[in-house]
Amino acid sequence: MKKWKFLRENGRSSLVPADRVIRHIWRLRYAGVTDIEIREQARLSPPHLYQIIRTKAPVRHFTAARILAIPVPEHTAEPNRNGTHVPALGSIRRLQTLSAEGWPAKELDKLLDTGTGYVSYLLREVGGDTVRLFTAAAIRNLYADLDGQTPEENGVPAGVAKLARARAAKKQWPRAAYWDADDFDNPDFEPATHGTPRYIELAENGLELEQRQGYTREQAADRLGVTKDNLQQAITRYRRIHLGAAA
Repeated sequence: MKKWKFLRENGRSSLVPADRVIRHIWRLRYAGVTDIEIREQARLSPPHLYQIIRTKAPVRHFTAARILAIPVPEHTAEPNRNGTHVPALGSIRRLQTLSAEGWPAKELDKLLDTGTGYVSYLLREVGGDTVRLFTAAAIRNLYADLDGQTPEENGVPAGVAKLARARAAKKQWPRAAYWDADDFDNPDFEPATHGTPRYIELAENGLELEQRQGYTREQAADRLGVTKDNLQQAITRYRRIHLGAAA
């Protein structure tokens, strides 16, 4: 309340853009947190939560703070069996990216334990714009497990992986270097495939804030508009790849 009063007295808006709040709500949902749990922890009425998602209008500082303070559950091996429908965009993008890294659809079907042809069905984008929450969670978990691994080192024949990459390149599906964890589910984000990969830009900016300006990792992440986990993943990938290149 003091901050809200200060903003009013200094002629500054008490509203903040909803983008980051909406992304956090979707992250909570994908992690298995129900809308009822989100509303209870953020002290929101049912209409208010859905209004934030639907209208994308700016929200109050204190409302945004309460939503962003809800922790995202840790990654678990078993996806939540919640049958709620969620946007399919993030799931499709993750599968496209895995394809671009050389993972064939049939192998992804096996790893997801879905029916034969299901991944290809999603990749064709002909099945509507939603998937079940447990399906989205399974795809999210699979992407996290395969990130940084090469198909050839995990039993996929080199020729099959090469063909998967070629097909993905023909369709202009971006590779993993151009994404971070939150971008997949953000409909307003389009990877700049002709520029510097997203993880490099994020890692270098984060490390500069930490090393030259004394920011903590959490402060650097907040300054860059991403979560601490996302910044950590970008820095880890950056160091792994560059250390490998130097070796």
